Amino acid sequence: MLDMENRDDLIAKMLSGNASKEEIALVEAWKNGSTENNAYFESSKKLFSAINDVKIEYNVNTVAAWNKLDERISKETKVIPLFKRAILMRVAASLLLLVALGFLIKFIIDPKEMQPIQYTAVSKTVLDTLPDGSKVFINKNSEISYVADKNTRRVKLRGEAYFEVVHNEKQPFEIVINDVVIKDIGTAFNVKALPGTNTIEVVVESGEVQFYTSTDSGLNLTKGQKAIYNIATKQFVKGVLEPAENVASYRSRVFNFNATPLNEVIKQINNVYDVNIDLADEQLENKELSVEFNNEPVDVVISIIAETLDLEIERRDTSVILKSKTKVQP
Repeated sequence: MLDMENRDDLIAKMLSGNASKEEIALVEAWKNGSTENNAYFESSKKLFSAINDVKIEYNVNTVAAWNKLDERISKETKVIPLFKRAILMRVAASLLLLVALGFLIKFIIDPKEMQPIQYTAVSKTVLDTLPDGSKVFINKNSEISYVADKNTRRVKLRGEAYFEVVHNEKQPFEIVINDVVIKDIGTAFNVKALPGTNTIEVVVESGEVQFYTSTDSGLNLTKGQKAIYNIATKQFVKGVLEPAENVASYRSRVFNFNATPLNEVIKQINNVYDVNIDLADEQLENKELSVEFNNEPVDVVISIIAETLDLEIERRDTSVILKSKTKVQP
């Protein structure tokens, strides 16, 4: 097991090419265990590489230097007192510290050296915490990258994600999608920018956000408000969130349907649950459903829909078919 005590030693051995197969396997297993572990490994790798670059740049051959010093000591047949050796060791340690500090200063003041941290959700939603303490809930088939410098925290989004941002006026939090920016003003909000669509949607659950582009000052949105940006027309449209839109359902599995057409209900259920519900008859699409679901299992959800609308359930391979009940012949 890779613990805090031997983690850095094993990473260093692996990056320097001195680790055994077993040690490499141990580090790889730890690295792939979480996004935090992978980010730590990549930072260590970058630090290791940068220190090597510094060594090359200054052409310092510490081994040769110590060998030369040792050769001089042998020729002169003098014994260096213990306290002098201690001084030499402290000087060497100080030099190493200066090299490391030089790298850290370069790393801090040069934002181009910062490497984005990737967060990806494929077949399941992902809840994670960003390095600044902000929380992000990523919908299926979506991904974000996070990078921060001393002036800005910046996220690039592909797909849909919900953010609970730790506000910091000195280090604003921005979500960037091409030339569109969603800037936090202390808030929790949802952003949808699905590939293949022509819109970017922002819904604010609490607080306030700025929603703008590089050429348009855009809108300020507060709690309960939403806005859609049309990429083709470059226009913002502001509105009020309706409960039946169930924007947060992919993370909460809470649905509120109020005279909602059945085809819209099924679309939302399919998007959130790992299920494929179909209708046997197009005439069922406009049947209206008024019901609330609060994180029930999908089989319970399907049963309630069928019972409420007096429908039958038929299962075919991986699909669930809802159809009108067969009339019993007299």
